[in-house]
Amino acid sequence: MINAPLGMGRFVLAGLLAAIMAASAEASPDWGRSHSPHRSGAVLATPYQIRTEREILRIVSSMAMQAEIAKVVALYAADPQGKTPAGKARIQVAAHSIAVAAAQYAVGEDSDRPGILWTVNAPHHWHHLIVPRSGYGIDNPDNVYRSFSVAGSARYTVRGHFPPNRPAELHFEMRDAIPGTTAMTAEGGKQLSTLRSDEIVTDGQGNFTITVDSKPANGRPNHLQTPEKGKVLVVVRDLFTDWATQEPTALSIQRIDGPPIAPAPHHTEFIKRATALLRQIAPYWVNYDNQFLFSRPANQLSAARMRPGGRGISASAHFALKPDEAWVITVDAIGAQSLGVQLCDPWGVAYDYATRTSSLNRTQAKPNADGTYTFVVSERDPGVYNWLDPQGQPAGILVIRWQSLPPGAKADDAIRSAQLVPIAQLRNVLPEGTVFTSLADRQAQRAARAAQYRRRLKAR
Repeated sequence: MINAPLGMGRFVLAGLLAAIMAASAEASPDWGRSHSPHRSGAVLATPYQIRTEREILRIVSSMAMQAEIAKVVALYAADPQGKTPAGKARIQVAAHSIAVAAAQYAVGEDSDRPGILWTVNAPHHWHHLIVPRSGYGIDNPDNVYRSFSVAGSARYTVRGHFPPNRPAELHFEMRDAIPGTTAMTAEGGKQLSTLRSDEIVTDGQGNFTITVDSKPANGRPNHLQTPEKGKVLVVVRDLFTDWATQEPTALSIQRIDGPPIAPAPHHTEFIKRATALLRQIAPYWVNYDNQFLFSRPANQLSAARMRPGGRGISASAHFALKPDEAWVITVDAIGAQSLGVQLCDPWGVAYDYATRTSSLNRTQAKPNADGTYTFVVSERDPGVYNWLDPQGQPAGILVIRWQSLPPGAKADDAIRSAQLVPIAQLRNVLPEGTVFTSLADRQAQRAARAAQYRRRLKAR
């Protein structure tokens, strides 16, 4: 279920229909109910999450959304990347993945009845629902992404609780709109404000309250100021540096006051909005990748750059490898608490990371003797522990992120080297002490990774 590289269209539709049938006898979602982060007993599998995912499955399986997905498939097929082996092989997966994301945004836009929605995630099967993957725009496997929408004319309270094994960083980012619906920028939109966990004041037991409204903080701690008019999106990221121990932060939101609440949107309104969003964000992200990635030569890393809002440093590239080639990259952690490198397909959808090593962070990778990290990208397994697995594809996108940086960290020091070599000569260029793996080692590595990812589904 977690790894479905081909034939995704038929698989997704079958899974969606099965989920709808399983839920057909249940009552309609109660969109107005608010839940404490402690009352439901689950961090991600909240009642709101399950109700909303059920609605999302209905949206994506609708005739209108399936027709729009077909248009995305045609859009991808007509793009130059759609003519490449990797791009062509991943069209169905990527089109359905961004469609699920569009449905998530459509349902999550209800600022009168807001909820904290887990989005941009791997396929999962829980609570009698088979939920397909949701990802686009180079989603980071080390993040638990959640979001909610708020109106500038209303006031809200977000309540949270840090678990004992808290994430390396909790990051609230207020954006002017859904990524991919505004002008083209390197960050996919405009950032209005941020709030990080190192700025959040708690009660000493891990509990905190965030106020969200259009007024200045005026001495209030933990405040996010909205524009006075319109609706904005707040993206929440729990950053994991250790999948085996860290847990997401419990969160809930409540609308305190504002204008009279409008009637709850009907299912048909959600479908209409989801199709409109998909029609907008799919070509946006194709153009984004073509402008910022595929305009550069393959297998050449960009210079590392500082990101806005305390998001750290990043570098990127697109790769295109022959079967007998390997791309060897060595980076310096430069003191970052979080160093992560990942592979995506040519459409910006992460290759399978729940059961494969398409991403590695400092905890998952083996360091070199001098503290640097060397990663190997190749179509087939080269027997190196720090192998970035492109799921059998020869091409895609690579991104490196340095986050939670110490003072004075310099982007210029982040990348040590990157070289393309024949796999037959790989051992000649790898650092002394490189850890190699057997088939059994790799299977154990993947099994441990899958078990660690499943912890997110069970967090309480």
